[in-house]
Amino acid sequence: MKKNTVHDYVVVLKNHNRKTIEITGWLLSVLAIIIFLVTIYREPTDWGVFFSLFIIVALMASNFVEKRKKKKISFATLLVCAGVGLSFFAETGYVESLFILAGIAEKYLRKNKEIGFSEAGIVMSGLFPKKYNWAELNNVIIKDDLLTMDFKNNKVFQRYTDDEEDDEYEVESDEFNEYCLGRLKV
Repeated sequence: MKKNTVHDYVVVLKNHNRKTIEITGWLLSVLAIIIFLVTIYREPTDWGVFFSLFIIVALMASNFVEKRKKKKISFATLLVCAGVGLSFFAETGYVESLFILAGIAEKYLRKNKEIGFSEAGIVMSGLFPKKYNWAELNNVIIKDDLLTMDFKNNKVFQRYTDDEEDDEYEVESDEFNEYCLGRLKV
């Protein structure tokens, strides 16, 4: 969602990929450590490899501590550092590029999807934001934290909302439903 766009309501949807992203982050972290250890075994005099390994282990330990404190963790920095370290100190072909891309992708995939509702229409966030006019819809409602958008072309969009992310975006369902009903009648 663009920061300068003004919406009357912003609904934040739950991201069900977080567990998979976290497991992938841990596995890639371990893989990076293994690659650095193999590089150290082959070239034990290159101090840059030792320094890179130290940074990766420190970032991984930091994530482990944050996870134990039940805080949100991210592997983006760790993966990008691993990719940069591998590109400077190890001959791994394109593996370093994959680590950098994984770090960038993790940052993007971790974000919750947002849907902005305004008089002008509805905008779904994403790499390529989708825009819908109110005239394309039969009904929009939130009930029991489930957003339902019923389109006139018989398509139905349903996703659970995630109000835990930010109190600023907390949507009262009755107020929101009244707003949508008013927009649909216009």
